[in-house]
Amino acid sequence: MVMEQGNVIWRADLAARAAVRDSAALASPVLQATARAANWWGGPGVIWFAAAMWLGARAVGWRRVSRAGLRGTEALAVASGVSGIIKGLAGRARPFVEWNAPWHWEFNHGWADARFFSMPSGHTTATTAFVVGVLCASASWSLRLRIGVVAPLLGSVLWVMWGRMFADQHWLTDVCAAVVIGAVTAFVLARIHGGRAESAYDRVMLGPWTMGDGRSSRRPE
Repeated sequence: MVMEQGNVIWRADLAARAAVRDSAALASPVLQATARAANWWGGPGVIWFAAAMWLGARAVGWRRVSRAGLRGTEALAVASGVSGIIKGLAGRARPFVEWNAPWHWEFNHGWADARFFSMPSGHTTATTAFVVGVLCASASWSLRLRIGVVAPLLGSVLWVMWGRMFADQHWLTDVCAAVVIGAVTAFVLARIHGGRAESAYDRVMLGPWTMGDGRSSRRPE
């Protein structure tokens, strides 16, 4: 299905691609390396970081950090699953396939052909979900600590959005939809967890030192 070229969203997708993939930008070794790093971070990087934040903090007894990592990991996993289902059903062509037709869809075709697996961006979905999950879980942290941890993570979402477009893997609407999916998933999970006291699930996932009153049996927070 192809929408009329006069559609404002169509024009926005084309304009954003042209701006990000300017010939001078594509020729820059620095930007090429930066884009590769962004694409790594949005893929295996954020997964490894989420696991390290959750399990690493658990290993040394940093309960609050471990809980934030766990919430981010949960959001990343659930949002990635939702994203994958939508991508397969939507069957949207990636920019490098149809560079002049940003609204080229072959519904249900994405399952069989990765070139039609564009909407939404999986990298951006995962990164956003993790970051928003951490943001929600860190609400009780000191402002200085929260800014120091969360601000760079929020910046990484924009970095991944740009990197996926620079690599010609996604349109602007792909990465924007991914931000919405990732953020909504993380917020919903935060509300589910926030509406109840510490559960047996948390005590298992956060380690044996987590006590029913929320204190650590190994060391103080």
